[in-house]
Amino acid sequence: MLFDKIRLEENEKVLKVVRRHWFIITIELLAVAILAILPTLIVLAFHLMSNNSSPEEGSRFVDISSHMPLIWFGLVTWWLLCAMIAGAAWTHYYLDIWAVTDRRIVSIDQVHFFNRKVNSFRLERLQDIKVQINGIIPTLLNFGTIRAQTAGAIENNFKARGLPDPRNLQAIIQQATDNRLKYIYQGEQSQQANPPQQFSPRIFPENT
Repeated sequence: MLFDKIRLEENEKVLKVVRRHWFIITIELLAVAILAILPTLIVLAFHLMSNNSSPEEGSRFVDISSHMPLIWFGLVTWWLLCAMIAGAAWTHYYLDIWAVTDRRIVSIDQVHFFNRKVNSFRLERLQDIKVQINGIIPTLLNFGTIRAQTAGAIENNFKARGLPDPRNLQAIIQQATDNRLKYIYQGEQSQQANPPQQFSPRIFPENT
């Protein structure tokens, strides 16, 4: 898994790893498939109409039989282009990862084929997290957008669209944040209760 290549801190545990909802990649691939098939159906329709037309009606249709090698070249080029678009869509879906650990949130965004952006957000700096589900299909299939606000600059805020079961993910993040803040608070209390001892140098009497 791609997330295994991310270096975790000592004793850091991964709580949840998610990708975008399957409905989003399905719609994208379906749209590419329609774009790939549509020119083929148009060429086939012209070819059938020109073959089935009578000599009197032949002038109504364009005879494409003499241009078939060029048409096939154009169709194959179009299919290759659609295959590249489908590959890019699948790459973005598979490599875009949103992970929650017991200490931070890691967001991996595959911008282009050779351009990947990795962001990390500490849970103790998380101030607010919201879930937004708009539309009938996202409501029925249970996917939506998560917005989180962190302490600091505006660019430290983050948003992830199309995540499955966002309410459950929100609950996991809130629980992990509470546990993290409790751990940090207990550590501070322990240091205050047991301050480090200061040792003074021991002076030995001189022998006379």
